[in-house]
Amino acid sequence: MPIVSKYSTTQIENLVNQLLETFHTNNATTELTLMCLGNAVSHVINSSVPPAQRSAVASHFSQALADTINSKSN
Repeated sequence: MPIVSKYSTTQIENLVNQLLETFHTNNATTELTLMCLGNAVSHVINSSVPPAQRSAVASHFSQALADTINSKSN
């Protein structure tokens, strides 16, 4: 069953495109891009999620990322 987001596809695509354009404009390598995205995710979790829930949120995020990568390689 697909997950229904409370955010529109347009809203998500606009933000993703802005992020990718920033990396492109700065000639960021794949490694640098992933480091920056990882730091951003860590910052969001540490600043917005209660300490008792951080590990679970990080784990769910990690699993969702892995699921997305695995589904695209099939």
